[in-house]
Amino acid sequence: MEKKKSQAANSRQRSRSLGKIVYIISNKFNISSYFRKTELELIKMNESKPSIQDFSVINTHVEKHVKDYDLKDNSNGFYFLALSLLFDLQDDEIKDSITDSHFISVTNKGKGKDRGIDAIYIDESSDKGRADIHIFNFKYAGTFDKTKSNFPSSEIDKIVGFINDLLSQDEALEETVNPILFSKVEEIWQLFQRQNPNFHIHLCSNHYIGLEQQEKKRFENAINLHSNFTIYEHKMQDFVNKLTKKGKLVINAKLRAVNKNFFEKSDGDIRALIVNVDVRDLLRIVLDNEEIRSKADLEDYNDLKNYPIQEDAFEDNVRVYLKQRSKINRNIKQTALSDERHRLFYFNNGITITCDNFYYQKSQRSPIIEIENIQVVNGSQTIHALYDAFESEPDNFDDLDILCRIYQTNNTELSTKIAEYTNSQNPVNSRDIRSIDYVQQKLEQELKALGYFYERKKNQYYDQPKNNRLDSEKAGQVLMAFYNKMPSEAKNQKKIIFAEKYDDVFNDDINAEKLLIPYKLFERIEKIKAEKKETLIEGIDEFEKSSYISYSSYWVLYFIGELSRLKEIDFKLKNLESIWNLSTKAYELIEDLIRQEREFLKGRNETYSHSQFFKYGKPKKYFEDLKVDEVKKKYLI
Repeated sequence: MEKKKSQAANSRQRSRSLGKIVYIISNKFNISSYFRKTELELIKMNESKPSIQDFSVINTHVEKHVKDYDLKDNSNGFYFLALSLLFDLQDDEIKDSITDSHFISVTNKGKGKDRGIDAIYIDESSDKGRADIHIFNFKYAGTFDKTKSNFPSSEIDKIVGFINDLLSQDEALEETVNPILFSKVEEIWQLFQRQNPNFHIHLCSNHYIGLEQQEKKRFENAINLHSNFTIYEHKMQDFVNKLTKKGKLVINAKLRAVNKNFFEKSDGDIRALIVNVDVRDLLRIVLDNEEIRSKADLEDYNDLKNYPIQEDAFEDNVRVYLKQRSKINRNIKQTALSDERHRLFYFNNGITITCDNFYYQKSQRSPIIEIENIQVVNGSQTIHALYDAFESEPDNFDDLDILCRIYQTNNTELSTKIAEYTNSQNPVNSRDIRSIDYVQQKLEQELKALGYFYERKKNQYYDQPKNNRLDSEKAGQVLMAFYNKMPSEAKNQKKIIFAEKYDDVFNDDINAEKLLIPYKLFERIEKIKAEKKETLIEGIDEFEKSSYISYSSYWVLYFIGELSRLKEIDFKLKNLESIWNLSTKAYELIEDLIRQEREFLKGRNETYSHSQFFKYGKPKKYFEDLKVDEVKKKYLI
C-alpha cells in the first residue's frame, strides 16, 4: 500500500514538472494559441460529427442531378442541389445563375476566368425596394475523407479581389472574367444607377467545417470595408438537414379562455371556437417545449423567454415565410410596447388556428381548452412580433388580450381555404395553397394518363425520371408568356401567377395539351440557350450580338406564339413541329428589335443593356408598333 502511495506521489510530481515545461514552451512558442485553435475546430467537429451516411445522402442527390441534367461531374451537380435547397430556384434560373467557367464550357476553355465566383443570383422581387445580390463560391469534396477539411482559404483573395473590382466598376473586369460572369457584372452595374442593393456572399460546400477561424476573420474584415454585405457559410450538416427534415412536429397544447368570452359554432365537417385569450398564453402554446405548452396555469410568464418558438406550428399545407421584417411586424411590436397596448385586441385581426380536435368544459368560467395538432394558419407574423416585444418588455403584457379562432377539421382542402381567406394582413396566395385547387388536380390526372408527372408541389415526383416531370410553377410561367402574352412578368414577377393572375393563367381552357405545347417549346429554347452559352464562354467575337440569349427565353416563347397566331396555326400537339419551326424567325425578330433599341439609345447617348431591355417589356412595345403585313412579309414568307 505504501509503495502505491509513493508511486502516485511521484506521478503527481512528474505531472506538475511536465506542466511547468509545457507552460514555459507554450509561452515562448505560442503553442497555447495553437491548442486553443485546435480545440475550437474539435468543438465544431463534435457539433457535426463526420459520417459516411451524411456524405452518402448528399452525394446520392448530387449524382441524381448529374444524371437528370447530363452534367459532366459531381461538382456541377452540387450547384443544382445547393441552389435548389437554399433558394428554391427553377432549373433554368439555376443555369442562368451559374458563372463557373468549368460548368459553362464543355471544352474547359476559359477555365479560371470566374475569379472564384461560381454563381450570381440577382433577386429584385423584394418588397424592401432593394435588390438582393447573392454571390456564391462552391467547393465539393468528392470523397468522404476530404469533407473533414476546412473550406479552402485560397478562395478568399479571389472573392475579395472580384468584389473590389465590381464595386469600383473597373471596366478591366471584362478582360479578366468570362463573358457570362461579365453579363452579370453589367446587370449589377445597371442596378447601381437606381439603388444601393444588398449583397450576400455564400460559401457552399459539403465540408464539415468552414473557413479556419483566422482566415474567416480576415475575410470578414475585408468584406466589412463595404456596406450592405453579409457572409454565410453553408456546410455539410446544413444541406443534410434541409434534405432530411421530417414532417412537421405534432404540437398539442392547453389554452385558457378569458372569462366567458368564447363562442362555438359547428357545421358539418368543421367546428369553430372563437375565444379571447391572454397574449402570453398564445405565445406559450407555440413554444418549443412540450411541458410549457401544457401549463395552462403557468404563474411565472418570465419562463416563456427560456424557450424559442417551435416553427413547426406554422407549417401545415401552406408554406409561409415566417420572419419577414415588414411594416406590419414593426407596427405590431410597437403597439405592444406603447401606451396604447391595451388596444391591441381592436387593432389586430387576431390569430387563426386549425387543429384535429379541441376539448373544453362549456359550463366553466375561463375554461381550459385542450388542442390537438395545432397549426397557426394565419397570424405567424403577429406571434413572432409579439414574442420579440415580450422578450424586450414582459411587464407590458400583463393585461393584453387577443382574439383567437380555433377550427377543428380533418378536411385538408377546407383547412387550406381557411388559411387563404383569413390572411388579410399579408395575403397568402402561394403555389402551395393552389396545389390542392381542383384545376391543378385535374391537370395532374390528365397528364399522368399521358405519361407525365405534374408536380403540383415542388419535387412531388422526385423519384420519377426528370424528362417526364412537369413543374407547376414553370407551367404557370410558360402559360403566362405564351397564352397571356406576358413574357416579362413570367420571368420577373412569377409570384403573381399563383396570386392575382391565377384565374387568368390557369383558366378553364387550359388542359394537358395546351400546357404541353409551351412547356415543350420552352424546353427546346432552353436547350438552344445552353448550347449557345457554351460557345459564348470561349469569348467569341459575336458575344455582343448573341449574349441576349441569356435573358430572352420567355420572349422567344412569346414571339413563337405571336407568329403562330399570325400564321393561323392551331395550338395542337400534332402541330408542335410546325410551331417550333417559327423559332428561327422569332430569334431573328428579337435581334431586329435589339438593333432598333440600340439605335434609339445611341441617339440619346444612352447605354444599351440586355437585362433592362427584356425586363421592362420594350420588345413588346416595338413589336406592337409593327404593322401586321410587315411582320408577315418579313418573318412568315
